[in-house]
Amino acid sequence: MPKLQDISDLPSEAAELLEAVGYLDAEDLAEANLSDLHSELVKANSKLHILSESPDQETVAEWQSLVTGSPPAPVEAEVTAPVEETEQEPAPEETEEEAVVAPEPAATVKQSAGVTNFEEDPEVIEMLAISPEAVPLPGALIKRNKLAVADIPEGILLTECEGEVEINVLTTSRMSEAQRKAEDAKRTGLMTSRIRGFDQVNNDDHVVKPLDRGEKRESVSVSEGLNAGLNPESRRFVRGVLHPDPISVRTSAFFALLVQLFLAANLIGIPWLLIHEHLSGDSMLWWVVGISSGLLLSALCYLFWGLSARCRVCGQRQFAPKKCLKNKKAHHIPLIGYILPTAVHALFYKWFYCTYCGTAVRLKK
Repeated sequence: MPKLQDISDLPSEAAELLEAVGYLDAEDLAEANLSDLHSELVKANSKLHILSESPDQETVAEWQSLVTGSPPAPVEAEVTAPVEETEQEPAPEETEEEAVVAPEPAATVKQSAGVTNFEEDPEVIEMLAISPEAVPLPGALIKRNKLAVADIPEGILLTECEGEVEINVLTTSRMSEAQRKAEDAKRTGLMTSRIRGFDQVNNDDHVVKPLDRGEKRESVSVSEGLNAGLNPESRRFVRGVLHPDPISVRTSAFFALLVQLFLAANLIGIPWLLIHEHLSGDSMLWWVVGISSGLLLSALCYLFWGLSARCRVCGQRQFAPKKCLKNKKAHHIPLIGYILPTAVHALFYKWFYCTYCGTAVRLKK
């Protein structure tokens, strides 16, 4: 079945009012009872004001016929009982003294007596002061959300209210200033008792106590008396973070230094021994074999144990050659490089600068 908005013969305002009541397509409207439909439309239009005037029952029947394509249903006419004309006997003439004013109908008296203006009640005034404001819903919003009339709460006109009105005033407890500060302290974690104003800063009773430093960590703090009497600028002043395995660093530094010394001895000593043998005639073969064997043995130890030392922070190998940019704090000797100065410094001063990140790493607690 088509939607009501798709029917061209049906006015758009009528379709909007029908959809506000809950009739979205022609099938729903065709099954609706005419009298019930008319009462729902009148009630919805009085709330939403979609039409300037509420439709009568004949208009609703025409809308229903336009949607269903059938002739409009006959409107039931109100049946009124005929009034028989009877000859009225002439009433006796009443004198002014016997004339009695006729009383008002009972229904009118009951209605006027039951209507109350509750806005003059102090409790209702207090309720209205703290109550949210009700905003009328526009027709487009009701249409978009497909709301029925029963879903919309009915407002109570307090100026002309019949019967009793139930008043439920919820009073919110207001926190004092001290309670509000306590709640703020719980939320932020601040100790409001320690917060002082600007006028209390210069008072003599305001003493700042140093915070507890907590337990010293060996990885950061050195042992007491380790640097006693030493100049902080001196190389003998042990500094830096503690290495977790200082023995492996010392072992790697030793073999790195040893292989450097044997390499220098082979480059300088073997040619000198050969020249000395040629000039003096003495055999220098065993010296050459010993120096060469020492270089080979130290090189093997360097490969096994000399490359294992790593920085405590960046994790780079300290005694392995690597072609890259070095840190400006790294130990360096021109024409010799970085490995030999770093190994000597680690063995003799018990600390060294990392060649790559520049962090001071100590080998002594």
